[in-house]
Amino acid sequence: MLNYYNHNAKQLFDKYQSLDPDKVHASWLRHLPQNPGLALDVGGGSGRDAAWLAKRGWEVIVVEPATVLLELGQKTTGIYPVLWINDCLPILAKLQTYQHSFSLILVSGVLMHLPYQQRIDSMETLTGLMAKDSLLVVSLRQGPDSEGREFYQVPADEIVQFAETKSLQVEVTNTLEDVLKREGVTWQTIIVEKRVFR
Repeated sequence: MLNYYNHNAKQLFDKYQSLDPDKVHASWLRHLPQNPGLALDVGGGSGRDAAWLAKRGWEVIVVEPATVLLELGQKTTGIYPVLWINDCLPILAKLQTYQHSFSLILVSGVLMHLPYQQRIDSMETLTGLMAKDSLLVVSLRQGPDSEGREFYQVPADEIVQFAETKSLQVEVTNTLEDVLKREGVTWQTIIVEKRVFR
């Protein structure tokens, strides 16, 4: 899988950068914390979302396992408070050495690359990184891939049930058409909140 993203990095970079983040993330924007803090973008790709968050006042750490894509993303976010780490789910071992917790964690189009147990391990890692009063946003792609990548079909209920075992609040958005108009591709977003009641 990493070979695909490295070999096609420039094409993918241009494709990701062509999309308006306000439209891509419209389904959960009302949940975005009003006070910017530290955000984690897992599988940050081109840096599009990291730059978008940084413009809104967030400090951002991006995790990206594809080194060529990471290098392109670093260039596009160089003027912003964005740190890039070459790391991957399910463990995020390099990131864990920083001992950060995050007010916002964005996992956009990532979990479909992982088999079931690795997805569960990833959710364990991600929820463990959530700060008090924080938000975890997971977008799930459904449908075939015309470019030959192997995707797993991830039901939203899988994420919902895991979050509920952690006593986290969960909301699932309506299924949306693909912004890139790829045939048979749809998206759902799961919004997971950790709230501290005072």
